[in-house]
This record gives sequence, C-alpha cells and structure tokens, in this order.
Amino acid sequence: MEKALVFSLGDQEFSVQISAVKEIKEWAKATPFPAAPPFVEGVVNVRGAVIPLVDMAQMMGVSEETREKKAIIFLKNESKIIGFSVTNVTDISDVDEAEFKSLPELSSDNLKYFSNGIQSLGERMIFSVNVSSLFEGSLQ
Repeated sequence: MEKALVFSLGDQEFSVQISAVKEIKEWAKATPFPAAPPFVEGVVNVRGAVIPLVDMAQMMGVSEETREKKAIIFLKNESKIIGFSVTNVTDISDVDEAEFKSLPELSSDNLKYFSNGIQSLGERMIFSVNVSSLFEGSLQ
C-alpha cells in the first residue's frame, strides 16, 4: 500500500502518489509566460529556480464552480518539476492499486488521459492522477 496526497479541484477530489510530490506551497500569482498554452498560468520562482505553473483543473478539463486556488503542488517526474495550482490540499491517504476502478464511458478524453482510475474511500470518490501523463500533457 502506498501513500497518496489528496487534493481538490472545485468540488472533486484527486490524488497523486506522495513519492511524486516535491513540495506544497500556498498559492501565489505567477508571472505570465508569452505564447504558453491556455492552462499555463505562467512561471514562479522557487528558491532561484524558474518553474512553470499549470492550472490543473483547466488542463484536465475539470469544471470548477469556484476558481479560487489555495495551494500549489510541485510534482517531480525524472528531472523535471512543475507546479500545479489546486483548490485545496485535503489529506494524505493510503492507496491500494487494486481499489482503482476504470472511469465510466461518459468521462472526458482529458480526464481519461490524465487518470489512473477512480477509487472509493468511504463516502468519497477520488480520481487518481497519472503523473507521467500529467507531465506529458503539460509540456505540449
């Protein structure tokens, strides 16, 4: 069983493997980056490193009733680090790969591409995010 960081995008909950999390910071406005895709908010300076900041909800096609962002999750994949703005960081939970279920056919293509599946934690339904796909989608 592995640990996962659970966070929200609007009213929906998502998780990423804790091993992919570099750090979590309070949300801060990014410096706009010319000619970036619409889901890229810009770049942020973290201890001298310039890191892209991506609006995860917009990139994944998740509708948010409120666009308020309270946190940035910095994820690492190989040698790359990208910041993803989220509504809130909820908790750290145990994840059992066997508990993931396939997404229903009515899911958007974006959500299917970026997700490992969905799991139930008590009354909560949590979408598991595929970090490798997230990085591939962010860098296009």
